[in-house]
Amino acid sequence: MMRHKPMLPTLSSRLPGGEDWYYEIKYDGFRSLLYIDQTGIDFYSRNLKSLNANFPEIITEAERIREHVSNELPLLFDGELCILESDFKASFSAIQQRGRLKNEAKIQQQQTIVPATLLIFDLLIQNGKNLMNVSYTQRKKLLQEWMDIQQFSKVTKNSTNRIQWIPFSPDGHTLFQQVKKHHGEGVVAKRDKSFWLPGKRTKDWLKVKSLFRGFFIIVGFDEKNGYAHVAVRDGSEWLPMGVVSHGLEGKDREALIQIVKNNQIYKTGSLIEIAPRICVELAFLEIYKHQLRQPRFIQFRLDIHWEDCTWQALQKKMGN
Repeated sequence: MMRHKPMLPTLSSRLPGGEDWYYEIKYDGFRSLLYIDQTGIDFYSRNLKSLNANFPEIITEAERIREHVSNELPLLFDGELCILESDFKASFSAIQQRGRLKNEAKIQQQQTIVPATLLIFDLLIQNGKNLMNVSYTQRKKLLQEWMDIQQFSKVTKNSTNRIQWIPFSPDGHTLFQQVKKHHGEGVVAKRDKSFWLPGKRTKDWLKVKSLFRGFFIIVGFDEKNGYAHVAVRDGSEWLPMGVVSHGLEGKDREALIQIVKNNQIYKTGSLIEIAPRICVELAFLEIYKHQLRQPRFIQFRLDIHWEDCTWQALQKKMGN
């Protein structure tokens, strides 16, 4: 079986309107495809790397499918490989740690302690029939019917099924509010008549992320790559929080360069350290190991005093 690079959504800052859109929860994990036929199982990532050895719990579940529905093969599913924290949120750090394991004994141990779940959202081949040129809503209904017959549950943290399926809803606003409440990653909007186009990034699928916002101090600027280094205060110490470039454009970038010139303390290579005086507001997906994930510059906040950009204030904004 030829491996397919997955169809990819386009990032959007807001939910689309109109009756031709449906919405799914977006989970933070490894995009992956699962192919099952009479001769074997091929479970692979968006970069076409095999996941069979690293996630034996998914292969065990797929083997059951192969045994019980041999008359419906081949099958090809599209989904997200996750470690669920709740019905609305998956743990990025946990799936990263599982994905890095190489030792077979450790993998066997971790599949019991921290089991992964393949959350399927699309059915691309059924009984050998290619469904990629069938509309999204038709594929979704076929998937739901198949999953119900085989008694696979919808996404449920407490289920022992290592393969589950992601439902869809015409009410994007309500779904997005639920995701935000549970600190989930966001939602994906999909046009009802859209086909599945291998390897294409499309505007028929839009991902809208549920982002936190917080206040940070600029403490450095790298002239080579254009990244601003940011931090927050933690008691009397400065806690580095990573770098940001996304969203720093035009007049904002010009203003940043002027700030750097006016506040430079010293320079090491291309990295300029500046006096911690300027506050910025950033949006970000989450904090992982004290580093911002997917930060985006929103605006300078000259109304916020640098001493108020603290780790404690950031945790409070995030509801921790």
